[in-house]
Amino acid sequence: MNDQGLLRTMFKSFERVLGSWLPDDLSAAILDVGCGEGALLAFLKYKGYQKLYGLDISPENVNLCHHLGFGSVQELDMSQLDRFPGPSHYDVIFAMDVIEHLPKQSAADFLEHIRERIRPGGFLILQTPNMGSFTGLYHRYYDLSHEFGLTEKSALDLLMLVGFRIDEIQIRPAWNATSFLGYLREVYLRLLHLAVFLAEGSARPKIPTRNLLIRAKR
Repeated sequence: MNDQGLLRTMFKSFERVLGSWLPDDLSAAILDVGCGEGALLAFLKYKGYQKLYGLDISPENVNLCHHLGFGSVQELDMSQLDRFPGPSHYDVIFAMDVIEHLPKQSAADFLEHIRERIRPGGFLILQTPNMGSFTGLYHRYYDLSHEFGLTEKSALDLLMLVGFRIDEIQIRPAWNATSFLGYLREVYLRLLHLAVFLAEGSARPKIPTRNLLIRAKR
């Protein structure tokens, strides 16, 4: 597959995972915390959003983002959000695949700082490994930089702890397949998850995907 094919596949995956949660207003201010090489920012630019900001601890990633045209991306650790020189508040803040890299005792402070930078009515959107998946332990420990993990319940508890209201928090599966074979794998995953946790009854985790996708409204 060439670069254009990879780009189309990546954008299709982002569209499936995040499309329904993107703001209608293309002038919304959006911050990507831990933006990596700029893949999500590139997708958002493709969708027509113009006020895009990001931060990442890696100077190499920041340089890649700059080459993609995202001059607002800054080299900062995600715990240094208060030093980011962008707008004082954002309509959406993304924290995709980052919170699991923080020490557990720092996670609440990190989310509190993010919440303070979201305008009223705006959203935090985060993704993190799902410890309620039957592959959860594998994804928790396959990366040495992972510090802790969350289930549907503990993610809800954590967000409520930092001030988000329970009725303003949505947690859903991160389905991201874009091919026929990928959709078949998802069917298999649903069935296997149900079989593995059948003995748990009504207390069983409901989300089978390896990641949790979470949106919380300010």
